Amino acid sequence: MLPFFSSRKATGNRHRSKDRGRKFGYGLRNSKATPETTNHIPGSSSWESLPVEIQLVIFAQCSIHDLLPLKLVCRDFHRTLTTHELSIARQYLRLRRHGTLPSTLISERTYTRNPEDDVVLLSDLFPPAKSAKGGYLYTFRYLHSLRRRQHACARLSHYLANRVMDRFVTVEQPLIKANFPSKAERNLLFERGIANVEFNLVPLTYCVLFFLESYASARKEHMNFLLREYEAGRLPVPIPLDVRTVMYAELQAKILHSPPFTDTSTLIATHHCMQLLVSYLRYTLVPGEFGPPDDRWIGGLLTISGFGRIVEFFSAEIGDGRNSRAQRRDFMVNFERDVDQHAREEMNPLIYSTPSDGRPHYSSPNEVWFDIAEKELRSREAVPHDPECFSAWNGIPVLIGCNHCRATRGWQA
Repeated sequence: MLPFFSSRKATGNRHRSKDRGRKFGYGLRNSKATPETTNHIPGSSSWESLPVEIQLVIFAQCSIHDLLPLKLVCRDFHRTLTTHELSIARQYLRLRRHGTLPSTLISERTYTRNPEDDVVLLSDLFPPAKSAKGGYLYTFRYLHSLRRRQHACARLSHYLANRVMDRFVTVEQPLIKANFPSKAERNLLFERGIANVEFNLVPLTYCVLFFLESYASARKEHMNFLLREYEAGRLPVPIPLDVRTVMYAELQAKILHSPPFTDTSTLIATHHCMQLLVSYLRYTLVPGEFGPPDDRWIGGLLTISGFGRIVEFFSAEIGDGRNSRAQRRDFMVNFERDVDQHAREEMNPLIYSTPSDGRPHYSSPNEVWFDIAEKELRSREAVPHDPECFSAWNGIPVLIGCNHCRATRGWQA
């Protein structure tokens, strides 16, 4: 085998290599080039020779993050992606939904909670917008919105799973040390526990996201209705706080009477996920001097800021591999900005009366979900019920439930 670097023998043969190089170059200059006969058509390319159907199938196999950059590759790509955007988006989603598309009838959507079918559930919960010409707008923007929601729910599921396993190894430390004596085994339990709990939490966070977005949209539509009533002179006095609370409760009840919450098992699972989310938000609070801390800011986080800010909060709380202090500062700045925007846009003083203390009023966590959900569960005779049971590792059961769950063997998260 020849060495990679020069040796003494290779140095000695340097002049002979130069002679061969000169002869080879001389031969090239004096040789007659034989023109290659091809059927190349000016302005054509191999891509253009493919049928349009094949081009669409190729683009549908690409990642959603690659579709827009591919428009900048060449004019052919840009023309194909622009002209056939709807067809490519439909094929892209059909491929990831195992050959189906979201049903045009809400009652026919399955709303599966199988973690392996997360794209099916996500696109059923958030179908594309309807076109003015009929049909649905399957666009790259729509696919990006699904991907954004999927990423946010995956992050929140990971953070919640991290907090669950961190509390588990802290509370059950004697038991864990007895069954997992080495540090490597305990680290493996922690990592695999996070992965398993996260895997099962993802579809539940989709339902939580759907409720929060639907509730925010319903409040906005109701606000626009009240503004029209005020402009028409049919709203003479601002609405007091207690009446507003009743209005918001009715909006939530309407959401729970619609799919996917018409399925009682989905309602129960979402209720347990909301319980887990609010519980671990409360765990981060420092007890006050005169009793438990005020958790109304949690209601504000759920309603005013929305799902993305919740993910940002847990990212700042855990640190997420970056400067935790800077993340917390940024979160507080963003949260205060959300509150100011909410006070200007949604809490219009012409519509709603200002609280007596002049401070912004946040709904409590019970007013956001739990009061209405528990009332709905009782009306369906779904109390008591079983908790969600996830396996952390090697059959160790982790339970996610509420106060109305039956006693079940396992560790309550």
